[in-house]
Amino acid sequence: MTAYTGAWLAAVLTARVVRPVADPTPAPTPGGGFDWEKIKPDPSAVPKSGLFYTIVNACMFLGVVAAIAGLVSGAIAFGVGPIFGAHIISDRGKSMMWKAGLVALIVGSATTIVSFLLRQ
Repeated sequence: MTAYTGAWLAAVLTARVVRPVADPTPAPTPGGGFDWEKIKPDPSAVPKSGLFYTIVNACMFLGVVAAIAGLVSGAIAFGVGPIFGAHIISDRGKSMMWKAGLVALIVGSATTIVSFLLRQ
């Protein structure tokens, strides 16, 4: 009995205490806020930005070379595996070719993705 009375009392008190929230004053103006058009990347503000681009291009070249090496080694394992009766190696070579191809696509299109994100 006291449990029902306590639950009823809590429901009545919370229903009467809760009031609607008043409108904010002053009202926000439409179109107000931060102007995102004024923010643009400025490579000249970064010291030695040419070194940064050289490092990024070197990493991209190494990524493409690693992806092509993985693709070639996967193709070799996929082709040679059944000849020697190693079907597990053949399956792993096939999955390595898929992974290396995906990595090659991602690394090769990195400049396109970055230029899309930095588009003004």
